[in-house]
Amino acid sequence: MIISRPKTAAAALALMIFTPGSWTHAQIANKPAAAETAQVKTIFDFKPELKLTDKQETEIKQILTDLNREIQLDRAKLTILSIELEDLGKKEGDLEQIKKNLMDQASLQAAMRYADIVASRKINKVLSPDQLAKWRDIQVSQKGNPKAK
Repeated sequence: MIISRPKTAAAALALMIFTPGSWTHAQIANKPAAAETAQVKTIFDFKPELKLTDKQETEIKQILTDLNREIQLDRAKLTILSIELEDLGKKEGDLEQIKKNLMDQASLQAAMRYADIVASRKINKVLSPDQLAKWRDIQVSQKGNPKAK
């Protein structure tokens, strides 16, 4: 694979991995600036309503921490692929390499979405049936009332 700026790609990876505060929750990592929208509430904001135990809270936090690590690594990989694609485009690189890069990006994006779904299912399994029903009701009400977010 042709990489004309390996130092730039490595620097991007290092910046994304080692930047303080970069380990944000996946659900709010891509949120617009605070002026554009209200803070999105998470399951932890509804701990009293859901009657989450400390053990459940710890398990959910671990699931989200694991998800965030995976997502952060995949985002770094996407950044590198984007830089490589830009270089290939500027140099009118081989079309097969461009196609492979685009497919790799799509695969990473699909893996990130799948990881989010897996994490959601793991969280659902931590909740009791009553808590899960209540949590789904809360999610529906939050989606229906954007200002409540």
